[in-house]
Amino acid sequence: MPAPKRRPKGKLRRNNRGQFLILSALSIVVIMVTFASLLAYTSVSRMLPARIDFRKVTTEATLNFRRALAASLAEVSKNLDYKASISRYENYTSLDEYPEARLRGYEFMSDWQKTILLSYPGLGLNLSVSQPYFNCEWDSKHSYSLALSNVTLDILAYGFYGWKSKASIELNLTILDLDLNKTDGKTITFYFQLLKENGAPVTDLSKVTTSILFKHTESEEFTLSKSFNLTYLGGGYYLSEFSMYSTTILEGFDEIKNYISQNMTEDDFKPEYKATGKEQLCNMLDQVIGKYNAAQLPEAYANLTEDIRPKLVPGGAGSWIVDNANTTYVLAWIDIVRSQLLPKVRVALQDSRGIVVGAACMLSNIGEDNAGPITRFVDASPNPTMGFSSVTLTAWIDDLTTGLSNIVDAEYFVNEGGKNGNGTPMAPSDGRFDSVSEGVKVVIDVSSWVPGTYAIHVHGKDEAGFWGEFNLITINVTETPIIYILRIEMYLRTEPRPFFKLYRAEAVVTIVDSHGKTVEGARVYGHWSGSVSGKMDGTTDENGMISFLSRQRGGRPTFTFTVDNVVKNGCIYNASLNVETSDTIRV
Repeated sequence: MPAPKRRPKGKLRRNNRGQFLILSALSIVVIMVTFASLLAYTSVSRMLPARIDFRKVTTEATLNFRRALAASLAEVSKNLDYKASISRYENYTSLDEYPEARLRGYEFMSDWQKTILLSYPGLGLNLSVSQPYFNCEWDSKHSYSLALSNVTLDILAYGFYGWKSKASIELNLTILDLDLNKTDGKTITFYFQLLKENGAPVTDLSKVTTSILFKHTESEEFTLSKSFNLTYLGGGYYLSEFSMYSTTILEGFDEIKNYISQNMTEDDFKPEYKATGKEQLCNMLDQVIGKYNAAQLPEAYANLTEDIRPKLVPGGAGSWIVDNANTTYVLAWIDIVRSQLLPKVRVALQDSRGIVVGAACMLSNIGEDNAGPITRFVDASPNPTMGFSSVTLTAWIDDLTTGLSNIVDAEYFVNEGGKNGNGTPMAPSDGRFDSVSEGVKVVIDVSSWVPGTYAIHVHGKDEAGFWGEFNLITINVTETPIIYILRIEMYLRTEPRPFFKLYRAEAVVTIVDSHGKTVEGARVYGHWSGSVSGKMDGTTDENGMISFLSRQRGGRPTFTFTVDNVVKNGCIYNASLNVETSDTIRV
């Protein structure tokens, strides 16, 4: 068999290279066509941004606004509460007393607004917040912390304009009545209600963020109770039980009565009360105990305060005891029992949002207030006016037995009582209307009043809005009395010595007014001359007389006394009316 023929090697290589070039060219064409197609597709397609729901943005911003307003109110109220706690909650019970606290709220809202604008870039977000209104009123049984503001929102990227929202953040605290079944003076139990905006109850109040304080009757500061319990009753109502003193009210009454009957003696009483003073006081105390046992706490408090205590104050108005009697112990016990009968408490608390609110009131079981306060102890000084251009009018107004609300106003009318609220205002003696019992005062200008008798009608108004009945006092406006020297009587006194005599003179000056009546309390200034010298002054007694003694002199001295001046408030000294201004006596 003949052998096969072989192809030349060079020819085979040339055919393979051609095939490779053709395949490569085809691949490049395919890639270019594909790229051109993609490029054409891309050039005619729109690029769409990720969609953002502007409704969601609006809702989030609005909710954040409410939360921010609540947080700003928390800042304001916490600053006010801190300031109040330093003064033991006696002051700083409103933002008017500490306006710096508002600045913390303004700063917080300003920072929040900046943060929100940075949180939504690229939307053309316009966010405007009105200056918040903050108010805290913590000085009554109905107290609150409040913040109000408006927000306006535009989202320019979506053509969304003019969204407006109002927000009100509140925390309202109301102290309610005593629970007499659980209150004995040692333990005090009372109710309070805590609500937020729209009347929604606060259900999660914590004992950790709550303080119960009480005030001793004669103290200006509150004392923090170290032991108390809270029980939630539903509807925002809480029952608070706290420790006040280590003794009960009845134990205090026993201590007072035992001290009066066993420790006080007849020598402690003024002459007119020596025989019956102890017995009368014990009988009055029994009546007070009876009212307490009958659950008449305000009446018991009023009798103890107005009828019994003043009689045991040395040197006080209406006192039955002598000035040097020591009644400090029994007065201290009376004040403890008074504090227990109508305890004045302050509640300071913080809700879960951090907002603080406080309230204060005097606790009782008296129920709804439906009557005005009683006006007592109306006084005017000087009366008669004796030419003084002004008179200080004072009174005591209390709601102890007519509703137990704080006194908020007082006024007076001249000659006839007028329409409630149209009289001349009287101011609280301690500078603030913040108690159920208030001393009030006013200075009345009587310089233009014609001499005569004027009836001054005084009454007050309580926090419940009720005006009380009038109590009146009569003011006698009189002209300025003229006083002068009726006589100067001179007496010579001899003081013998073994080999000679010494002499001194006595000058007795009598001062009378234009009606010839002797003037007590006039200050007489004079001097001695002749054989002696020296200035003298003294005050006339109930007979209008004052005596002056000269120095001693021997030989045959001459004594002359001359009145230089006479002074008495409300009077004019007219030297031209003097019967004599100087007198002399000789040995």
